[in-house]
Amino acid sequence: MKCRVPRSGFLVLLVVLWSTLASAQNANWPSERPPRPLAPRASTFPPYEVRTLPNGMQVIIVLHHEQPVVTMRLLVRAGSLQDPSDKVGVANLASSLLDQGTTTKSAQQIADQIDFIGGVLGAGSNPDLTFINVVVMKDSFNVGMDMLADVARHPAFAEEEIDRQKEQILSSLQVNRGDPDYVASVVFDRLVYGFHPYGLPDSGTAETLSRVTRADLQEYHRRHFVPNNMILAIVGDVTSGEAFAGAQRVFGGWARAEVPASKAIDPPPSTRRVVVIDKPDAVQTEIRAGQLAIARKHPDYMAWDLAVKILGGEGANRLHRVLRSERGLTYGAAADMRASKYAGDYVAETDTRTETTGEVLRLMVDEFSRLPRERVFERELADAQAYLAGSFPITIETPNDIATQVLNVVFYELPIEEIGTFRERVQRVTPDDVQRVARQYVRPDRLSIVLVGNARAFVPQLRQAGFTDFEVIPIEELDLTAASLRAERRTVFGTPGAPSTAGALAFSPVQAARTDTRAADLLKRVIDSKGGLDLLRKVSTVVADASTEFRMEQGTMQSATRTYVGYPDRFRVDATVQGAEIVQVYNAGVAWMRDPGGVRDAPPQMRAEFAAAVRRDTIPLLIAAAEGKVNVRLLPDEGQDGRIFRVLEFSAEGLPPVKLSVDASHLIARQAFTIAGPDGRSLQAVEVYSDYRPVDGVQVPFKAELHHNGRPILSRALTKVAINGPLDNSLFSRPQ
Repeated sequence: MKCRVPRSGFLVLLVVLWSTLASAQNANWPSERPPRPLAPRASTFPPYEVRTLPNGMQVIIVLHHEQPVVTMRLLVRAGSLQDPSDKVGVANLASSLLDQGTTTKSAQQIADQIDFIGGVLGAGSNPDLTFINVVVMKDSFNVGMDMLADVARHPAFAEEEIDRQKEQILSSLQVNRGDPDYVASVVFDRLVYGFHPYGLPDSGTAETLSRVTRADLQEYHRRHFVPNNMILAIVGDVTSGEAFAGAQRVFGGWARAEVPASKAIDPPPSTRRVVVIDKPDAVQTEIRAGQLAIARKHPDYMAWDLAVKILGGEGANRLHRVLRSERGLTYGAAADMRASKYAGDYVAETDTRTETTGEVLRLMVDEFSRLPRERVFERELADAQAYLAGSFPITIETPNDIATQVLNVVFYELPIEEIGTFRERVQRVTPDDVQRVARQYVRPDRLSIVLVGNARAFVPQLRQAGFTDFEVIPIEELDLTAASLRAERRTVFGTPGAPSTAGALAFSPVQAARTDTRAADLLKRVIDSKGGLDLLRKVSTVVADASTEFRMEQGTMQSATRTYVGYPDRFRVDATVQGAEIVQVYNAGVAWMRDPGGVRDAPPQMRAEFAAAVRRDTIPLLIAAAEGKVNVRLLPDEGQDGRIFRVLEFSAEGLPPVKLSVDASHLIARQAFTIAGPDGRSLQAVEVYSDYRPVDGVQVPFKAELHHNGRPILSRALTKVAINGPLDNSLFSRPQ
């Protein structure tokens, strides 16, 4: 049984408007043939020094005095590769908890301290490694080093934080399983790498994560977080003496220890396998195709990188030219390579209309075959080389960028001098080199291929296109932990008995919704202040006009918008951004947009964020909580600008935790949640509401601001709001 939230509110405007701006900036405007690339500007890698502390920790200092900023990045040579096979997710969970409390400071105290000095602190992991990153102003260097050492050496792994992080991971898995883009990518990894750790999600599955205990996290930390298994990069406005003294002060007393031997296994050899994941409600097909390639340290890396860019990367991109420019079968196509410590792969990806699936797949595989068969054109290679050489200075502009470059080179055991000779090595690659590596690593007869979409509608096309050997797996039966990828009993991503999500507003019923008496009392007061439960349930439509100011690095930008909301799961935003008319629509899981470049489907990440914004919208949250469909718990009070706020946290299957901060009048002053940033890492988003006014009995905040990681992104002022007026259904229909 699935329970649907009755209706959505219109506070979704903030996230939608931010996505609207992103759309306006990235629109594919009509243009003439692009000009030849400019000559790459000169760049010099700053001076550096490498030392090793007596305990074995490698320390790299890079002097960069252009800004009074210092980046400290600590890298641990351990990630999900070190997870026990039955507890995949240990490394990911451990890294997510590093900055969530130590033995001396709570998560809130850590956040307050880094905010007070205007710095940034974060941690993360991937299969090969775990990292902790701290960025501070020069005068806070010692404070930053102390914080880095504290979170690295003394994580608390508090039970309540473990439970909270697990809930967030499980909620993300639940949401992602309905996203064709995500499903296609994880199934592709599983096909290419088999049961190698590179082939399974770093976060694990619901089943493996449920087995992870606090003792597992402590043991993982004890075994792998040792100084002789770490690399520390200090980059920025410090002297070598200051940097090494700081490293010795906070890490010098940490004793070296035995590092467990690597247990990495080789991935299985590439074999041909075509898997169709049947998602009957899909209106287009996600396609992935590729295979194993080379690890990062391989001597062919540079030539292979350019070969993949010619196939589908920046500077050349045959796939995009054939599929988009010549045939108009997709809005974009690309190929990319992943070169990790022990193995690598490459993948071509696109999406297309259901009715053109077979044609697109045939053309993609033909381009794979063409790359090793035909010598690349001089112009193609020159364009790809120009992109790599021209973009290199951007990768060493800031201390954080430089730290990333240096750590990558050291971690993958490459000569650090390679950074300074990057351009020369790019330009030395010849068409013969590209053809040689293409012949060696591109095996069209051994491609792993994944298609996610309405199988019944496109399977006949596959046979007509020459693909006769394939598997069809219903998405609700997909199990990444099964050799056949098909669960013996109903599971989703290894979650026994998990129900499918049937729409953007679906919440699964919780077991005895965890809402204690104090939380329930505050919840009732908030609902009453908002307008009362009966009135909120009667809201059916909203039309709102607003003036919005976007705050970008380049300056501010103004936009006038009109938003239409039709319940339970539709909205439309009409915006004018720098004279351009932008339209974005979300309609029961389908998202599209219109700008001066035409009408197209919204990118997957934008579509997912629209759906998430609808799920966490204030009115459905309050109604669902009142009906026992969402867990609610009371968190400690928070102070902000001299005021005290009471805090409620809402969570459910398919809903990552959302915090509502309530003022003395029981109106919602802030909403906090986590979203995916442009680089895939999590951003802490906060919406701040003010200037409440009654509209047909419902209290509406006429002013709001959106912040990402504490930085203001946009502010919005409503000028007109109408509730429960008529709406034309055609507003939400995608034009032909």
